[in-house]
Amino acid sequence: MALDREDFTWRDLDLCIGQGKTPVLTLVADATYLELYRIRYPNGWTSAPANIIRAKEAAYGHARSLLGGQRPKKRPYSGESLGAA
Repeated sequence: MALDREDFTWRDLDLCIGQGKTPVLTLVADATYLELYRIRYPNGWTSAPANIIRAKEAAYGHARSLLGGQRPKKRPYSGESLGAA
């Protein structure tokens, strides 16, 4: 089962499948830096802090991985990202 971004719904800071009420992942505010968020996993582990936009983007890929062993799509590297002159 291939899951796309459209298969998920945000309910406040909970990422759910479709219109479900049980969150797959939850974003929580960082205790030290209130403008940053962490992804909280079902086992209680939390990710490194990131701003809300990056945390939500990462949550999609992590949720896909958790729900079916799907790896996030890899993007090809450009010459600029490799530091080419």
